[in-house]
Amino acid sequence: MNARLVRHWRLGVIALLAAGSVAYVRRVPWTPVLTTMSHASLGLLALALCFHWLALSGKAGIWWIFLRPLGGPRFKTVARGTLVGATLNSLFVGSSGEAGRVVLMSRLTGIPSASILATVVLERAVDLCGFLTLLAWAALLFPIPRPIGLAGCVALTILATFVLARRLRSRTVTRAVPGPGQSPSLIARCGRYVRAVFASTREIASTRRVAIAIALTLVDWCSELVSYSLVARAAGFPIGVRGSLVALLAVNVGFLVRVTPGNVGVFELVYATVARSLGLSYDLAIAVALMLHLVQDVPTALLGVSFGMRFFAGDSRSPAPARSVPRRAPASATLPSSAAPYIEPARGTFP
Repeated sequence: MNARLVRHWRLGVIALLAAGSVAYVRRVPWTPVLTTMSHASLGLLALALCFHWLALSGKAGIWWIFLRPLGGPRFKTVARGTLVGATLNSLFVGSSGEAGRVVLMSRLTGIPSASILATVVLERAVDLCGFLTLLAWAALLFPIPRPIGLAGCVALTILATFVLARRLRSRTVTRAVPGPGQSPSLIARCGRYVRAVFASTREIASTRRVAIAIALTLVDWCSELVSYSLVARAAGFPIGVRGSLVALLAVNVGFLVRVTPGNVGVFELVYATVARSLGLSYDLAIAVALMLHLVQDVPTALLGVSFGMRFFAGDSRSPAPARSVPRRAPASATLPSSAAPYIEPARGTFP
């Protein structure tokens, strides 16, 4: 019965995505879109791709900084893992890339998945700080639409909740331990896993690392802004830096959860809505948004698929030997004994 429900659910999701894709293709004004793409400057588009990859390098640098105290891999490997995560976000809904990064890096290094998840949580929290900083500068320099300001308040609330939860979890609380022969419940195991994540977060998030990460996330967001502006300029779309900044903030309001693969459709709708609010052509804005997707996501997805296939091919050939002990004790060494069941052996190497 459960297998039948799962099969029906999958078929329903596939049918819904297919219907959405057909509706999306029918509503795109293809004549102005193709005309705009055919006259776009290839040099500016290539430069926009370079700045997008610079932004991804900033994300990889943030993740690498938080992985270092755990005895993480080289920056080159972390950058490849970041590309694989970006590819998963482009191909699937939700935060699939973040989950994929946790699984990938845990298998690659043998570091407990709870500790890897803590680094991803910290990276996303720093990314949220960069979004709020950019939003604050936009509010000071330009009048921004009210929905974006409301979204910034929601993001600030999420960040404050995260900080408060971290402070509460830092307090020592005595918890009951199941006796011999007693099997912990699913809720108890989930609780231990969450405590392991918070313990790793407290160990990793030093003031120096967070400060460097915030500087890198500003490089990330500014590089994305330059990429947006270059694509618009390549298409001859007069949205300017101000419009590109507002569009960047608007399309990243839902950065926590993606409702469509790669935000296809939602991205174009939000970008075109911002352009129309600035008095620009809606059809040309759709064309520029599609070009942004093609320039940023397609080359990144091709590289991510290549790196992912190489990793899994190496993983299936032969298991890697256990990692040597890093210079510093990993954060998992300071965790309570309840986190021990989540330590996972290394299963593969990145070619």
